[in-house]
Amino acid sequence: MNVKLMACSVLLIGATFTAAQAENIKQTFALNNPSSAKIAANLRDMFPGVSTAVEKTLPLTDGPMQRRLFDQVHAGQAIPVELQITESEGLVRYLNEKDIPLRFLSKDGRWATVLIKNVDQIDALAQWPGVVRVNYAPPPLTRKGLANSRAPKAMRSDTLSNRLDVDGSGQIVGIVSDSFAQTDDVRDSNTFPAKGQAGILQDSRPQDSGDLPSRVSLLKDDTPDGIDEGAAMAELIHDVAPGAALAFYTAGQSRASMAEAIDALCDGNATVVVDDILFLTESVYQDDLPAIAIQNCVAKGIPYLTAAGNDGDLAYRFEYRDANPAVDEQGTQATPTGNDLHNWSSDGSDRFLSLTVAPNSKLFLVLNWNQPNQSVNPNGGSTIDLDLYATTIPLVSALNANALGFYASSVNQQGGNGTAKGDAVEFLELQTGSQSQTFYVAIEHFDGSQDSIPQNAATPLEFRLLISGDGEIENAEYAFNAPSIWGHSLSSASIAVAAVPWWESPQYVPQFYTTAGIDPEAFSSRGGSVQFQFDSSGNFALSTRQAPSFASIDGNNNTFLGSDANATPNEDGEPDGYPNFFGTSAAAPNAAAVYTLLKHAFPDVSPEGIFQALKDTAIDVDGRRAAVGDDDVSGAGLIDAEAAAVKLANDSSDNPPIDPMSGSGDGAGNEGSGSSGGGGGGACFIATAAYGSYMDADVQVLRDFRDKVLLRSDWGTAFVKYYYRYSPAIANTIAESEFLRSTTRLFLTPIVYSVKYPLIAIMLVLLALMAIAQRKSNWMPLRR
Repeated sequence: MNVKLMACSVLLIGATFTAAQAENIKQTFALNNPSSAKIAANLRDMFPGVSTAVEKTLPLTDGPMQRRLFDQVHAGQAIPVELQITESEGLVRYLNEKDIPLRFLSKDGRWATVLIKNVDQIDALAQWPGVVRVNYAPPPLTRKGLANSRAPKAMRSDTLSNRLDVDGSGQIVGIVSDSFAQTDDVRDSNTFPAKGQAGILQDSRPQDSGDLPSRVSLLKDDTPDGIDEGAAMAELIHDVAPGAALAFYTAGQSRASMAEAIDALCDGNATVVVDDILFLTESVYQDDLPAIAIQNCVAKGIPYLTAAGNDGDLAYRFEYRDANPAVDEQGTQATPTGNDLHNWSSDGSDRFLSLTVAPNSKLFLVLNWNQPNQSVNPNGGSTIDLDLYATTIPLVSALNANALGFYASSVNQQGGNGTAKGDAVEFLELQTGSQSQTFYVAIEHFDGSQDSIPQNAATPLEFRLLISGDGEIENAEYAFNAPSIWGHSLSSASIAVAAVPWWESPQYVPQFYTTAGIDPEAFSSRGGSVQFQFDSSGNFALSTRQAPSFASIDGNNNTFLGSDANATPNEDGEPDGYPNFFGTSAAAPNAAAVYTLLKHAFPDVSPEGIFQALKDTAIDVDGRRAAVGDDDVSGAGLIDAEAAAVKLANDSSDNPPIDPMSGSGDGAGNEGSGSSGGGGGGACFIATAAYGSYMDADVQVLRDFRDKVLLRSDWGTAFVKYYYRYSPAIANTIAESEFLRSTTRLFLTPIVYSVKYPLIAIMLVLLALMAIAQRKSNWMPLRR
């Protein structure tokens, strides 16, 4: 054997053995510095005074988020900190002694949110015996894009309300968002109660203008720095369901506080609950605290709707591939050497993912991997430790926080081989100024198994990289390949709502915009089938989730949130001077309002029954980023309130209280109903199944014939009722078979042309009759 080769082999084996025997430096630091180890890296490294030993022994965290927080504290501004605690007895007294304001303490005594103003207060928190973890509490992400509503017309809830004389009376819609009455957009000198106080909101600006009911229940509204998105959501609900009562509870500044908000509304007589919030640290692989609260809520018979998200396609999913499988350093290096970086390339070697971020952007990169979170169950935790880095040059040397090209990192401690600790999440910020900037993202495998996960040897280690916030990615080295919906929007109990702009509703002219089909919002998050790998106890348990459920309308008016934007076309009076509220934050409350109307109209139908009716009668969304049928961006399609009511009426009685489609429309010849997945629906079920789209020209011909001919006679209306009762099942069968679709189209073609060209059809029928008569006369025997 070549001597040099032998020597290299010996050195490599020796290096591998030494690394395997060395101690994990994060765990060693925790043993030697138990109090400082409680502090998350993004807080600990932001304040060098917390522990000078950190700089010499651990990977350093830095970046624009840490620098911003550092500047805030040194300017005397408080920052929110989340505490994970084992017991809370004596905590309030201790915080008062240290002059640390308490913002939230969970009922189970496991979570608290406080405000800190200096390094000493961080040290004091870590010294408290009952504190397990001290984390920075990043602000919740609201699902807003930008902020007389057009949603009732676009969703056909106005026809439903008029025909069944329902307005949501007797229902209570619970809203979870950032704040409700914190800003001057909502408050004036006469508004009661005082800012930040619970009580019955009265005399606010939207109430004075008639855009909110005269009384709104504020169960908790004390989160500072909110933009009152809860009030904007409430205005949308009030436009669609003006008879419903409204209740609000702030999501607060942590997953635990949001879970408590959900519990409070669901225990406080809410009949429908909706939110538009996501916390960055919510898990991708396990039901987190808000999701567990949603499951408890829905178990009580209360439907829960949530915004699907505004992150478009910005997500990756990869199995971890070690850049150098021969060397596993197992937590021994404070700065990555490159050996244990993820290899992004499937057919080469690439340690850095290149992302070019648009000007004036502020984006979060969130890394999740398939391990349970200790914050969900104290007895669980991650047994694998990954770290997240961003640089401005694609060099391993730039991963050192003191080196040229370093930008940001997130290096919190998780467990290692044989040790379960912490949450399987890291996040950092990317910010740009007036110019685009290219960042290089690296993922370091710090410790733990590299191939399969310890909980199941057949399951490989994988991760999701999620991108969220304000801004755009101009260029990505590798194509986005994963769902960008995450957190409680993927709960098996929640209804995740995608967004379609109001002018893309068939009630308007969707074919005039972007594509000939109905187009979802470009930012509406992509979902699909997502596999969860752990239950709430941290046990390995596979379950499949599907989101979004369906789409609803956004871009409609409110009194203060958003702007009269150029994003809105010159349609139906726009621009009209009122702000337009975009995002799934707007779509979710509009859908919740439709739920409220249907619960008023059909009080004996279960929430599951209403949900299924909305899915079955949704209008197929098949334009940009979407596809024919149930797709990853719009789910079942755009909800159609009237069509859902028709289905519920026909399903629940032999004498339905509503004539389907009769007298529908807006007086201008516009009308609409729907079909789900090209199959069933509230319109021309069989034709939509055959042609694959509710917007197909031939389907529209048949719809016009139904409305202008059949529904104007008693026999025609009776036929339509019969058709609506029995055709959905047939349509669903046809939609699943290309042969049946082709055969049905062949059968419908002469009917369509007869409707389009009646004179020609009559002439052809007469000619056919004449031909038959002539033929009959030729065969007739002669009389003698």
